[in-house]
Amino acid sequence: MKKIITMLMLILSTLSFAAKKLYVGTNAEFKPYEYLENNKMVGFDIELMELLGKELGYEIKWQDMSFDGLLPALQLKKIDAVIAGMSATPERKKAVSFSIPYIFFDGDHYVIVNSKSSFKKKEDLKGKNVGVQLGSLQEQLVKDNGSVPKFYSSFTAAILDLQNQKIDGVVVAGVSGEEYLKTMKGIKKIDVIKDDLPRASIAFRKEDSKLAKEFSDAILKIKNTPEYAKLVKKYFPDKYDSFIANINKK
Repeated sequence: MKKIITMLMLILSTLSFAAKKLYVGTNAEFKPYEYLENNKMVGFDIELMELLGKELGYEIKWQDMSFDGLLPALQLKKIDAVIAGMSATPERKKAVSFSIPYIFFDGDHYVIVNSKSSFKKKEDLKGKNVGVQLGSLQEQLVKDNGSVPKFYSSFTAAILDLQNQKIDGVVVAGVSGEEYLKTMKGIKKIDVIKDDLPRASIAFRKEDSKLAKEFSDAILKIKNTPEYAKLVKKYFPDKYDSFIANINKK
């Protein structure tokens, strides 16, 4: 009898553990949010999600896929959540649930053009074709600037077209822009677009609004912790001092 009870307990324990696995999709092409380093996924979003998972008792199982395939995979139940620097736009909210934003410092977005270009400021790109990743928050920034967004599966593809003068510019997160400027020739930064309220949130299925609330509560719980500050310092060192200053004001 004891053996049977022990086996039942082991089975129930296994089932309980399996239920706490959370399959999370991302697009590991957006440094420093999520990217590959020595064939391992790293980045601010990756470590933050692991931190939230630990707080809530979930084992995070990662799946890397194209950015434009993330929400369809979520809706088809291939994954349980999405974290990829994704903003909760009104259009997306019609299809999925979102946590509260998890970025608590302002954002810089670089306006990059071909090095042979005569453009000198972002206003010069009004009415011009500007590359962005499909579904990224930069899409709205480009529209707000009066430019015409041209969509790509990745920012790298947009930069390649910019090098070949197939588009007039690219708007990308500043930290990612720095990497492109270091590693890719024939491009230059001409301006910066400030984003005082970054809207990156975690996406869940529409019917999983309770899960979105659970993660929202966890985000609020950890945002002023040393662990969160450590991630800011590691991945956004230029934002660390202002982030700490804002915390100390409250």
